[in-house]
Amino acid sequence: MKQNTRLLILTHNYPRYPGDYAGVFLSLLARRLVDEGIRPVVLAPHDEGVAEYEENSGVRIYRFRYHEDESRETLAYRGNMQNLVLGSLGGLYRFRCFLKSFRRAAISVIEKEDIDVIAGHWLVPAAIVMKRIARQVALPMVLSSHGTDIRLMRKTGRLPYRYFRGFCRGLSRWTVVSNFLREQVLQLDPALGDIVEVLPLPHDEKLFFKDAEVKRDDCLVVSVTRFTEQKRVDYLIKAFAAVTQEVPAARMEIYGAGPLESEIKRQIAAHGLARQVTLCGPVGQAQLREVYNRATVVVLNSYREGFGLTLSEAMMCGAAVIGTSSGGITDIIEHEQRGLLVEQDNARELAGAMVRLLKDQPLRQRLAEAGHGFAHENYASGPLAARYAAIIRQALGG
Repeated sequence: MKQNTRLLILTHNYPRYPGDYAGVFLSLLARRLVDEGIRPVVLAPHDEGVAEYEENSGVRIYRFRYHEDESRETLAYRGNMQNLVLGSLGGLYRFRCFLKSFRRAAISVIEKEDIDVIAGHWLVPAAIVMKRIARQVALPMVLSSHGTDIRLMRKTGRLPYRYFRGFCRGLSRWTVVSNFLREQVLQLDPALGDIVEVLPLPHDEKLFFKDAEVKRDDCLVVSVTRFTEQKRVDYLIKAFAAVTQEVPAARMEIYGAGPLESEIKRQIAAHGLARQVTLCGPVGQAQLREVYNRATVVVLNSYREGFGLTLSEAMMCGAAVIGTSSGGITDIIEHEQRGLLVEQDNARELAGAMVRLLKDQPLRQRLAEAGHGFAHENYASGPLAARYAAIIRQALGG
């Protein structure tokens, strides 16, 4: 085995500039792998105004072109690839060209960089490209899923998995970020029991921490989310309206964006919460740390969440957390031990949990401290990168 294993990371989401949050956890993982003796090479789609090649903290980053006019390279980074592809025949044609360019670029990088192992992130598009590459090169492959890909595949039934089944059974390892996702995969294919492994998302412990310079606001509830059906922000608004009846000084800040934003604004107005609820757009990670440190409670009220990153980040910053008893959130929160869990789509129970934590400081402090210790022990980037490096070496037979 080589002294420094060359790992090709295939992804459609990777930071394009300082402060970009697209795939930021992959950038963190790649940088930490350098410390583990792995030499990461990233291949991601190009985007307008972004360099086609760069090196950052020991990581080589290639960005493949998939249209001669860079202003039309819009399939990645915008969170709407599925809608763009399935919305028309033109979208399907664009996606076909995208995949062809992705595969060609991957083969080129494999040869140029003398790659030892290929690691793809998300079934679509990375696993599609990996499956096609496997016909041309005999390299071990590792796949990682973070939630959305598995949720969409399960939503469309078992038929789409038939395309991937042979490829997935030949993987060296398939990592998923929660026990919930592992169960979802094994329901599709029990034969993957020895291949699928839970490996949570790495958190930057140098970025998310208790900041003594930030004063915590005992009346502030925060939610970092997206305005989509899955995130159930409408139930959060309804619940918070009830909270203000019990705790008049309570305020909420919601950080996010998405297709339901106008509807969320309408609901805030309908509940008379214009003064108590502030909608904020997505912010960079440094500002997010300040937000978590100001919050006394952080809430994620989503359904069948693959992991629940905002909760674990908030825990690292010392906030008490509330989550839905659904999906991967139950890996993060143990009810009454390191946060509170509430029934999905139960606005009354959610309101009660928020009121309870806002009023009961000793409980809030106990849960926050327990959550902080758990998050640092289980989600710090160093140990998780070491585990991932071991998976890569095992793929090579080491």
